[in-house]
Amino acid sequence: MLLIFLFFLIQWINCWNVITSKKIIEPINNDNFIMEDDYLIVSNGSYLLKYEGLQGYRKLHMIFDAKANLSQVEILLKVNGIKRNFLVVEEDFKEFHIEFEHQAPDIKIQFNFDEQIQFSIRNFNLFIEECPKNCKYCLSGYCDLEILDQCEKLRYKNQCVDECPKGYISEFRECIKTSLNQLGLNQMSIDNDIGQTKKFGENQELHVDFGQNFVGWMEIVFNCYGKQQEHYNSILKIFKENAQPELIHPFLPIYYNTQSYKQCKQRFELDCIQVKGYLKMEFQEQNTITIYSYSKNVENTGFWNIDEIKFYDKEIKYYECTINECESCSFNQVCSQCKVNLYLYENQCVKQCPYFTIKKGGKCIKIDEEQKDVSFIIKLDSPFQELLSIFGQKTFDMKEQISFRYENGTTYIGGGLKDNWRRTTFTKQLNLGKHYSIRLMFNLSIENSTSELDCFTYTIDGKTYLVHKNESYIDHPLYHNKNILNLNLGCKISNNGRCVISNYYFMIMKCSPLCLQCVGPLQSDCKAYQKDIDKFDYQKQKCLEGYYLDDYGCIKCSVGCLICETYNKCLKCKDDKDGEFYCLPYI
Repeated sequence: MLLIFLFFLIQWINCWNVITSKKIIEPINNDNFIMEDDYLIVSNGSYLLKYEGLQGYRKLHMIFDAKANLSQVEILLKVNGIKRNFLVVEEDFKEFHIEFEHQAPDIKIQFNFDEQIQFSIRNFNLFIEECPKNCKYCLSGYCDLEILDQCEKLRYKNQCVDECPKGYISEFRECIKTSLNQLGLNQMSIDNDIGQTKKFGENQELHVDFGQNFVGWMEIVFNCYGKQQEHYNSILKIFKENAQPELIHPFLPIYYNTQSYKQCKQRFELDCIQVKGYLKMEFQEQNTITIYSYSKNVENTGFWNIDEIKFYDKEIKYYECTINECESCSFNQVCSQCKVNLYLYENQCVKQCPYFTIKKGGKCIKIDEEQKDVSFIIKLDSPFQELLSIFGQKTFDMKEQISFRYENGTTYIGGGLKDNWRRTTFTKQLNLGKHYSIRLMFNLSIENSTSELDCFTYTIDGKTYLVHKNESYIDHPLYHNKNILNLNLGCKISNNGRCVISNYYFMIMKCSPLCLQCVGPLQSDCKAYQKDIDKFDYQKQKCLEGYYLDDYGCIKCSVGCLICETYNKCLKCKDDKDGEFYCLPYI
């Protein structure tokens, strides 16, 4: 793989992410070290926390609570051997936020103090400010060093290759170590001459007999003859009954369904490209596999033939998964399955799904991914947000301390160690666009309350709702279609209690694209569309055949598709060669 490092400026986008990889905790010449769990660490003597293999960031931000057995104790904080801060610790827990520039891949955080001091920390979280995508270093606030992947073939370790070496197969253009069990010729029979030369436009049938039904893989090598600049739109379609057809573009090295593109011996005064396909199939005892071919170049169609064909009944891929608690992951470290009692969320394995997600098949699916008409207007998901962006302006300011706190993977407002949100109220005006419904969700904790009248209030367009301390989770959907919404909220606590909010989300259910008024998410739910939409039939309230509606108007369906819902979701193919070879109907 060819990596090119370029030095130039890319606009900085601030993005803080919590580190979820497991921290390593080690005492430093210390036998009096107690770790009650990952949440609380107690020690009489120095120790360090280690994180390894972090890439592409410019700043660290630590959040933790700390206390000591003595008053006014100074704790020396070092990071990778460099003095970063002196912590002044009291006998009660105090919350610390420490931020500084740093970009080493391995992080060693040392807490140095004498053995007569018992130092406790809890809820330690480390955040990094990430660099822009594809950026290796960004200490200046811009991308100082960008990595561009110039490999347009296959990647094998640090090389760019035409074909993966023996014992490897290509998966998404990456060579993966694989063990295959090839079926011998005595275990199958092919009753066709696989070496016949065909013109593009002609077909070939292969009749393959096995002694059993099984799921396996077919490796097939084609020699294709033509001029690459003239035959770039030539296609080979491999079809088997009761299976989705597979397409190979022999003169376009896009490595889709293919293992290699190589030059071979010229014939017919035409260039030769040898292309290898590797396809998963469900085989029966008797199988008919048809190779269809097509070219838009009707004057000189070019030729093709099958050079070799192999079948396998077993495949084992060897991935080295580095994601914490992941059971199975792909070559590029994308987790597909977590260990027992864990859920997959944003390529991490978590114990509990966030409130704005749905548990589905061992995964946490975001509501707006499961329900496409949903759009989040407000989402409380980071301690680096601002009160103004979540709750809006203060309308009744009692000068109370209201801060963000991050604990056990959740962001809280009003949950800081010294927070005392009792009477302050907020107001926020929202421009919602075209929608038919809204939904407000949040968790509420009214702590240390001494009165049954204590409550949290929120008002939507003048209507007020009270939430008392016996309620902990609010999920309030409401029919609403006005563009502007006024939202007020506040805490009404009599004495020493306080309000704490978490998992706070405000979302809208949107109308279909370019709809001005609707009662639901579908095009059929739209009561009025924008004027002058090109290719739109206002009587039938939909785009003309061959087009679909998105936010920019009526967009043409993919090649060969007659009726589509989106560009990649074709409902009906055309009854012509384009429909036969280019169109894949959505099933």
